Amino acid sequence: MIEIFTSVFIVLSIAYYSFLFFILLGLLRLQNYRQNKYHSISVIVSARNEEKNLIPLINHLSNQNYPSTKYEIIIVNDRSSDNTETILKKYSQNLDNLRYVSIIEQEGNLVGKKNALDKAIAIANGEIIAFTDADCRPTANWLSAINRQFIDKVDVVVGYSPLVSHKNKHLLSEILFAIKRLERLSIFAISAGTIGWNWGVTCTARNFAYRKSVYNDIGGFSGIGHILSGDDDLMLQKISKSKRYNLHFVVDKDSYVPSIEDKSKYEQYQQEKRRASKWRYYPISIKLITSIIFVFYILIIYTFILIFTNDFSWILWLKLIVLKICLEFILMAKIALSLKETKRLWIFPLCEIFYIPYFLSFAILGTLKGYKWK
Repeated sequence: MIEIFTSVFIVLSIAYYSFLFFILLGLLRLQNYRQNKYHSISVIVSARNEEKNLIPLINHLSNQNYPSTKYEIIIVNDRSSDNTETILKKYSQNLDNLRYVSIIEQEGNLVGKKNALDKAIAIANGEIIAFTDADCRPTANWLSAINRQFIDKVDVVVGYSPLVSHKNKHLLSEILFAIKRLERLSIFAISAGTIGWNWGVTCTARNFAYRKSVYNDIGGFSGIGHILSGDDDLMLQKISKSKRYNLHFVVDKDSYVPSIEDKSKYEQYQQEKRRASKWRYYPISIKLITSIIFVFYILIIYTFILIFTNDFSWILWLKLIVLKICLEFILMAKIALSLKETKRLWIFPLCEIFYIPYFLSFAILGTLKGYKWK
């Protein structure tokens, strides 16, 4: 039996290394485009009870270094019970390119945020639809950077969205936040690396854009509209599955969309479960890869325990783990260099310790338990 575990562990290790190498090669294939034509862009935001975020968001969006006649802002008040409607009404009267839509009750076959986004896309005038969230603060050159990437052959642009916090944190909180930021950076490594192969695996709604014609051609959110979350990665996977469109990940620093991280511990816990819960809706190829990683991580822990009963070679275990860590660091260093985020790497050793328990825990919780979302 131990021989079987050893063989399986070695095979899964090789599979994991191969996946990391595949992602790294995808990162090396990325490039920035520099077309100068101004596309018409519709920026769409779904807001529910976002009174504390709306004013700074509108200020950032209305002060873009992009011709005001070439972009519009559409914010959807999605069944808010706070002052969201009042704020939107006031600012839409003062800004010519700001419109808002109010949803009183959910209707139709689309649930939650997808229903709100669909309503906005239906009235959008832009050739390009760009999405962000209410708690984000796009840089002044965001639209210009996104626009530059939409050469004729590009249909979808995915961008980077780092987490920032304005809260005063004690040492432990700072360390945990640093771990979370590096974990998010690893997700963008996967996003960028797979898009380098024109394969859409994951992205974030905080920095996501595609041609309106793509949305119409694939039937919008049909097929995924009944799922509460997933307006970003599930949509990207749907677009990618058609094999008709060219995907692009932008690494221009002007394209970054910082997101304010001020959630409570409970809200963060629910968010992590929500992220993991979408796994059941992923294509079989992504399910297979993530399942292999899941089993591989379990075997790392299990074989480590076997070392203490002299049932597994500690030398073999150490060799496999050192190779894993080296490849992971090379991958993280590459994405950090590309995104000019090398300052995030200092926490890498701690991430190596905590990531496997974190991954396994939320993989199980997200799959087996529900979550709460506003």
